[in-house]
Amino acid sequence: MLAVIASIRKLNKEAEILFVCSGKDFEIDLLKNNNISYKIIPTGKFRRYGRGKFAELIDVKTQIQNIKDLGRTVGGYNYSRKIIKQFKPDVIFLKGGHVSLPVGLAASRMKVPYVIHESDIVMGKANKLLSKKASAIAVSFPVEAYKDVNNPKMYFTGNPVRPEFYINAELKPKPKKEQKPNIMIFAGSQGAESINNVLFENIELILKNFDVLHIAGQAGVERARFVKHRLPKELKKSYEPYGFLSDEMVAAYKWADIVVSRAGMNSLSELAALSKPSIIIPLAGSTNNHQFKNANYLAKQGAVRVLLQSELEGKRLVNEISKLASDHEAMSYLSTSIHKFFKPNSSTAIAELILSLGINRNMKEA
Repeated sequence: MLAVIASIRKLNKEAEILFVCSGKDFEIDLLKNNNISYKIIPTGKFRRYGRGKFAELIDVKTQIQNIKDLGRTVGGYNYSRKIIKQFKPDVIFLKGGHVSLPVGLAASRMKVPYVIHESDIVMGKANKLLSKKASAIAVSFPVEAYKDVNNPKMYFTGNPVRPEFYINAELKPKPKKEQKPNIMIFAGSQGAESINNVLFENIELILKNFDVLHIAGQAGVERARFVKHRLPKELKKSYEPYGFLSDEMVAAYKWADIVVSRAGMNSLSELAALSKPSIIIPLAGSTNNHQFKNANYLAKQGAVRVLLQSELEGKRLVNEISKLASDHEAMSYLSTSIHKFFKPNSSTAIAELILSLGINRNMKEA
C-alpha cells in the first residue's frame, strides 16, 4: 500500500490521500512516518481454519467470535459511509481483507468507483465479493492463472515491492567451491513455529552442511539465540539468528545462495525481484489454501521447488537443499524462471489505474 501511495504522489502531486485502517499501532506509526492522513474503523473477520464446513460449524467458540465480528463489520460499514461523505473520494483503492470489505460495500452503495488488488492466485472472499462491482481488478499473477474468475476488468500488474528490491537486482547465484552454501530460512510471523522447530531439532546436522541466516520471528528469536549459545564452537559462526529484518532484508537476500520460505505473496515477489533460487514450504491450512496454490503455480512454471509441511523433517530439508545447491544448472534455471514473474513497475501500474478512474469520474461530473 505504501508503494502504491508513493507512486500516486509521484504521478500526481495534487492527489489527496486518506488511508482507512483498523488502527493497529504499527499501522499508525507507518502512516505518521509517511505523512499519510488516516481514519480508523471497527473491523471484523470471518474465521476459517481449513477444517471443513462441518468442523467449522460445530466449533461454538469460533462461531461466537464470527458473530461478534459481524457486528464490528456492520459498524465498519456505517463508519465508512460517514468517511466517504466527508472526504468525497473520486476513487478508492482496496487491498482485500477485513478492512476493505466494509469500505468497499459502502463505496458500492454510494456509487464511488474502486480498484481492488489481489495478491494471491486464489481470490479471497472479500475481494471475490467486491470484484463484482469493481471498476478494475489488479492481480499479482497472469490473468489466465485465475481459473475461477472470469472478469474482463482484470489487469496483470504484479505485486508491489519496495524499490530497493529491484534497483540493481539482476542477481545470479554464485556457487562457492570451498565454502558451505549460504541459506536464508524464514517463515514470517504466521506459521514460523513448525519451520523453527525442525531447524532447532536438527541444528547441528544442518550447520555441518550450510551457513544459515535464520529469521526466527519475534516469538522464536530468544530460543534461537539460546540454541546458538549451546552450539559447539566450530558451528557457532555458521548460524546467525534474527527476530526480523527490515532495511537489512535486501542484504540478507543477496547474501543467500538459496532461500527457504513460506509462500506468502510478498515473500515470493521479493524472491522474484532478486532472482533467488528457493525452496518453498507452503503454510498448511492457510485461508483458501492460497499458499499451496501460489507455490504450486510457480513450481509448475519451473520457478520454485516445493516441500510440503507434512514432509518437513531435518534430513529431508538437508537433502533438498544439498540437491539444489549441487546442481548449478537448476539454480540458474530457478533464478531465471522466478524473475519472469517480477514486474518492476507494479506500483506505478496500479497507481495509473487508480488515477485514470478518478480523472474519468471528474470528467463525467464536469
